[in-house]
Amino acid sequence: MRKNETPEQASRPEAIQERLQRFFPKTGAYDIAYSNVYTVHQRVAKTFHKGRVILAGDSAHANNPIGGMGLNGGIHDAINLAEKLGKVWRGEASEDLIGLYSRQRHKAASDFIQAQTIANKKMMEDSDPKSRKKRFDDLRRVGEDKEKRREYMRRAQLMDSLRAAETTI
Repeated sequence: MRKNETPEQASRPEAIQERLQRFFPKTGAYDIAYSNVYTVHQRVAKTFHKGRVILAGDSAHANNPIGGMGLNGGIHDAINLAEKLGKVWRGEASEDLIGLYSRQRHKAASDFIQAQTIANKKMMEDSDPKSRKKRFDDLRRVGEDKEKRREYMRRAQLMDSLRAAETTI
């Protein structure tokens, strides 16, 4: 929705057509079978494990879809959980290991996934020409510097969150 636009105004067929035509112009109107206003929200469960219930992915951490961080984080949740759950199931470790999964992935979701998606959203919402230019100039500099590119990609792939999780006890 645009600033000061109500959900009702954003849902009007002519408003939807205008948005679609602005991004994907074509002759004639788009056939719209269904529409809904999506409200961006972010949440992290207090714990990812209670009793026999274990949360992962979107059930553990909901965040805005900008940048695909939810899917990326969910994959990391599944890998972390599979390793630990396998050990518990085979009798190689106690169920306390699932608590470690919860603590590690909660830290990753809070400190990395949420932080990155909030930054992505702010970047998309920024309409100030000066700050947008600065941001794009900064991104160009990242692209031109091998170490900065690697650092950016480690953060975007949540690799830094894995290193932080390893230190969680």
